[in-house]
Amino acid sequence: MKIYYVVPDFYEDRPKACMNGWGTTFLTIAPDGAALPCHSARELPGLDCPNVNAYSIEDIWYESKAFNFFRGFDWMQEPCRSCDEKTKDFGGCRCQAYLLTGNMYKADPVCGKSPDHGLIGQAIASARSAAVADTEKPLVFRNSKNSKTFV
Repeated sequence: MKIYYVVPDFYEDRPKACMNGWGTTFLTIAPDGAALPCHSARELPGLDCPNVNAYSIEDIWYESKAFNFFRGFDWMQEPCRSCDEKTKDFGGCRCQAYLLTGNMYKADPVCGKSPDHGLIGQAIASARSAAVADTEKPLVFRNSKNSKTFV
């Protein structure tokens, strides 16, 4: 088994191609059998991910609405639609765009060309202020025989 995850790219000026481009490389199967084009695809409204118990992998990959939803460029809004980097980043992460802007079709706010790029600065500032407010908590292992506390 391989575990894939996407590191937030809040400190970049261009988004990365999430999962190498939506529905181009990866198919994630959740414990309940849902086939996902990206590990967080369930966050997106109205996607309706197919289940491997009901459909073949071939049908899911080629025919499902979920896997075809953000393939290609027709779904893109500006500035992505006319961007010369769209073949590299595919508009960035759809889940990140949705979670930060409320609209999964918008440009990924990580992109310096996005009208919502300021949201990234706000998120960083918010995380920094929350980190300052937190106090360090020691790491305590459950094994009482070798119990050590690390700070």
